[in-house]
Amino acid sequence: MKKQFTIFGSLLAAILTAAGCSQQEAGAPAGQDVKAAPAPVELQAQLSAAYKEVFTKYMEPAIRAKLPHITVHYSDEKLTLQDKIAAGDIPDILLPNGNLRPIIEVGLQYDLTELIATNKFDLTKLDQTLIQSIRAYGPKGEIYALPGDRSVKILLYNKDLFNKFNVPYPTSGMSWEEAIGLARRLTRTEGGTQYYGLNTAGYGNLKSQLQLPVFDKEGKAQLSTPDWQKLTSTWKTINEIPGNRTTANARDLFAKNQNTAMLLNNSSWLLRNPVPGLEWDYVVAPTFENRLVPDLLGSMLSIASTSKNKDAAFQVLALYYSDEIQTAIARDAALVVGSSVLEIQKQYGVNTASSAGKNVQADFAGKAAVKVIEQYDYVANPILNQAFNDIADGKKDINTALREAEEQINLKVQEEKAKK
Repeated sequence: MKKQFTIFGSLLAAILTAAGCSQQEAGAPAGQDVKAAPAPVELQAQLSAAYKEVFTKYMEPAIRAKLPHITVHYSDEKLTLQDKIAAGDIPDILLPNGNLRPIIEVGLQYDLTELIATNKFDLTKLDQTLIQSIRAYGPKGEIYALPGDRSVKILLYNKDLFNKFNVPYPTSGMSWEEAIGLARRLTRTEGGTQYYGLNTAGYGNLKSQLQLPVFDKEGKAQLSTPDWQKLTSTWKTINEIPGNRTTANARDLFAKNQNTAMLLNNSSWLLRNPVPGLEWDYVVAPTFENRLVPDLLGSMLSIASTSKNKDAAFQVLALYYSDEIQTAIARDAALVVGSSVLEIQKQYGVNTASSAGKNVQADFAGKAAVKVIEQYDYVANPILNQAFNDIADGKKDINTALREAEEQINLKVQEEKAKK
């Protein structure tokens, strides 16, 4: 009996061992534990209407296929971030647009550096001037966001107006002096219609090209430098062309009225919403001597410091920046992608009829300026806006306008400091 039990025990052990081997062959390799499926994660993202469309079309299928345990819900577009904070319902993924200060002021900034390292995310696949602009917001060069797209300012031009007035089309690589020369030849009143040669949609993009700080190292406004003189004199020259000064909506004048020959603006809005009868194209923005085009910082994707699912949120961001997703977005010209991969950039607009024959690679050409971030630029900007309007309207000369703006900015900064 004892012998039979021993034989039975040996057989049972052999069967169990074989079963174990079969399980290892069917599942994980020998010596490794079978990993449990990730726990379900629900994320909330606060996106613009344009980004919600992008996520719905390109990201949702990819998330279901590659990150099936993650579900992304979208915040109500009508609710602001302040509304969400007040309700205690802060999204995991945020979309600051061109400015990180609103999330920094409420303490929602989160440095992505560690997540970038642990996830082995290749930061070099993104435009490095955008990364530099984002790092400028952090006191130690923190990365509080990743660039969602490029906000490229190029020079749009109306072919029909150039043909009508027998003026050669603008070209990439022009200086501002050359662009102004074309504007002089195009600006006129004819048949009761005012034609505008050049609209820069404000002075901000020209200021960006010069990477102009408002404040010196001591924190005092300093507007008497040669570059400030260069900026204001260029601005004045553009607006002094007889008939060229206007405060009307720049895009409407170009696309609806079709009485503006050149416009410094984005191209993506026209590619996505083509205007019947408008014959247009674009080139790289004119530059100053430093040859820099305006900074590219547009919408960014960030993770809120309050998120309890930062790892999952970063997995979603990493998927967004995959070559597959970036290529699909680029091909449809849904956004001007922030990818630095040339093969992806070359695909921009290939699926859209409105891109046919257009100089779409101008969106990726030219060396861009790095955005200048200053603590009190929100104080300076409205004062500068008024000063530049006064110069354009001939109400003040350049030196007076800059001197008075400098004084007002320094006074307002002192008032702001006193509040803290």
